[in-house]
Amino acid sequence: MGEFIIAVLIVSVLWIAWDVLKLVLGESAREDAAAAVAKEPGREQMLKYSQSFFKLSETFRRMPEKKECLSQQDIEDMFRMVKGKVCQNCPQCALCWQENYYKTYRRIYSLLNSIEEEGEELNTGRQEAFGEFCVNPREFLNELDMAFRQAKINLTWSNRLLENRAAVGEQLYETGLTLQHVADTIYDVEQLERSVLQELRLKLKFRGVFVKEVWISENDPERPEIFMNARTKKGRCVPTKEVAEVLSEACGRPIVPGKDSRMIVNKEYATLMFVTEPEYCLLNGVARVTKDGELVSGDNFAFLSKENGQAVMSLADGMGSGFGACQESELVIELLEQFLDAGFCKETAVKMIHSAMMMQNSGQIFSTVDLCTVDLYSGECELLKVGASTTFVKRQDWVESVTSTSLPLGMLQNIDYECTKKKLNSGDFIIMISDGVLDALPGRNSQDMMKELILQIKTSNARDMARKLLEQVLSYQQSRASDDMTILVGGLWKK
Repeated sequence: MGEFIIAVLIVSVLWIAWDVLKLVLGESAREDAAAAVAKEPGREQMLKYSQSFFKLSETFRRMPEKKECLSQQDIEDMFRMVKGKVCQNCPQCALCWQENYYKTYRRIYSLLNSIEEEGEELNTGRQEAFGEFCVNPREFLNELDMAFRQAKINLTWSNRLLENRAAVGEQLYETGLTLQHVADTIYDVEQLERSVLQELRLKLKFRGVFVKEVWISENDPERPEIFMNARTKKGRCVPTKEVAEVLSEACGRPIVPGKDSRMIVNKEYATLMFVTEPEYCLLNGVARVTKDGELVSGDNFAFLSKENGQAVMSLADGMGSGFGACQESELVIELLEQFLDAGFCKETAVKMIHSAMMMQNSGQIFSTVDLCTVDLYSGECELLKVGASTTFVKRQDWVESVTSTSLPLGMLQNIDYECTKKKLNSGDFIIMISDGVLDALPGRNSQDMMKELILQIKTSNARDMARKLLEQVLSYQQSRASDDMTILVGGLWKK
């Protein structure tokens, strides 16, 4: 009897355990399903927004293209207008425009053709030749001249309008690409495995940190991003560095707090961001001088560190010097920082800035862009140049140069930029300069001379290298700057 009771108890316990296990597994499955349902509609909505911008950009791209010269319809409209003003009451109107229509048309068309190609004035040296078949050549040529000039003005403004429309279409397309990228990254976040989450909660609880949820983003498996919603006991604060140490043990790799994440965990729940610690660091230095006689430099620069482990050096040189050039380059640098920090890729950022400059009414805003992006995980460097001066890469005992033949931003409708990739090692330096630096060196081989100057400097400090380089360049100009000069130096070092 006792054995039967024991057996019944064991069966009952197992049955209850099975019910509990089904309840737990069912709840877990429902949570995962709810997370998937919550994630997919958001992603789909973002992709819909993206497609809407793509379609909208297509409407702008299908618009007529720029015209290099007057069309056949423009010329016929011009003839019709002049004929109505001058030839309507002429006694020979029927002779010219009815009996000899094609001969008259060919003569005037040939005249306009030669004038447009040679750039001659309509009413200069043409009256005598034209008077052979026209009884009122002066008035006809004057009206034709005015109509021709007005048609050229209309052509210029029409092309300007088409350029602006194309710029808007390009911006809409790039916005669609950005939304597509956001949909593929933000919503690609998974919850941490329950076993790992329970272990993590237990370890952090001993440090006074209560963890609510943990998510992990593995767009790049080698560089996971971890998001944690946590708080501490009342009246206690814990540095996020301590939390990162626990995460490092759990993940088996060095984890550090994100650049813009909170530095302290307090009593209120907050979402913290942690990233894989980069293998390298980039130390920067700058040296600059303003053109003699000017109060401000036309060069502007910026250093930026991004959450994804990228370090960015940017340099913009406005056309000319002084306050106007400073405004142009400052605008470019500010927009670059804004776009890159928001998560736009560098190509998209440069294209959108170019479109904005093309849409300026004056059409006289030009600036070069020199952009260097270093991946602090791999040491790979990518240089993007738009009309920028030469960039130099110093390795142990040699220097290589990266040049560009593209034009500055705002000059052409279609942006022309050049990208170059380099693999950097610990101890390598990147030297970015504005045009004024090479122009200050004597002789034709200014790039080779700059390489020699860089090799002569024996220092591992980026700031000292920039300062010494500028001092040596100025020595060739008797310490007088004939143009704005800026030197940016970035040194890559392994942690």
